[in-house]
Amino acid sequence: MPFLWVSTDGVPCSQNPTEAIEAWINFNKEERESFAESLKSSLKEIGENVHIYLIGKESSRTHSLAVSLHCAEDDSISVRGQNSLCHQITAACKHGGDLYVVGGSIPRRMWKCNNATVDWEWCAPLPRDRLQHTMVSVPGRDAIYSLGGKTLQDTLSNAVIYYQVDYNIWIETTQLEVAVSGAAGANLNGIIYLLGGEENDLDFFTKPSRLIQCFDTETDKCYMKPYVLPFAGRMHAAVHKDLVFIVAEGDSLVCYNPLLDSFTRLCLPEAWSSTPPLWKIASCNGSIYVFRDRYKKGDANTYKLDPATSTITVTRGIKVLLTNLQFVLA
Repeated sequence: MPFLWVSTDGVPCSQNPTEAIEAWINFNKEERESFAESLKSSLKEIGENVHIYLIGKESSRTHSLAVSLHCAEDDSISVRGQNSLCHQITAACKHGGDLYVVGGSIPRRMWKCNNATVDWEWCAPLPRDRLQHTMVSVPGRDAIYSLGGKTLQDTLSNAVIYYQVDYNIWIETTQLEVAVSGAAGANLNGIIYLLGGEENDLDFFTKPSRLIQCFDTETDKCYMKPYVLPFAGRMHAAVHKDLVFIVAEGDSLVCYNPLLDSFTRLCLPEAWSSTPPLWKIASCNGSIYVFRDRYKKGDANTYKLDPATSTITVTRGIKVLLTNLQFVLA
């Protein structure tokens, strides 16, 4: 029986199984049309299990790699595919099932990796070149926001622009209260939380930031929280339900509740406290995945946190050796 897997394993909806069946039948309609009814009736579409992109570099390559991961319920992580990217990726985000990256020899260029076809497509470039800006997906508006960053003259930017996916255009909107670069970004119910990064000090140098800036995508207004983060500088964030999980250098993993204006510090395993590099974090299938910034030879040291019970398990199965983990996107 052709396409037996449509009823046994199920097919991720992003792979467009209905179209695949129709294409298979139309290729030889005389012989295959008799299968049409049984295939379509037995088709079992499933949601994407867990789909995480890692972007980093291998020691033997100058280009970045985009690695697609699949996370199973038994805490194992397997590699589903790899794509070679350009040299300097300045920002990236996942919108829907697709991967969007900005950078290269011309820092304003943007590409999209179509999850259904695994093809790279050109997108409209940013209005101007920017480095170390923060890209955040806002599904409710079918838009991707780019916030802050640096100009090519190394000046901090407070610009906010957004990309309308349907129309393939960038639109400028209200500016940030404070110019920052390299901040963590998280979308929670249409509010983008911009966390930490670098800001200007009084002497026109930069300093690690502890600010929390909020950008309301409905009203296009930016405002500051009246309190600051418990740590400063580079960090990475992921959203789970109404919470923002923030990870920084060392063993700093904090759960931030914007509704209660509260922070809860969570302890990572002791083995992680000995090395200071920045960790990366992703929220998928109701769990929080925390990745090392650098991989050791063999399996990556990756942890899975269950937010409901605060239990931490070690994931296994990754065989990708990346010397510089730039982005983790889920």
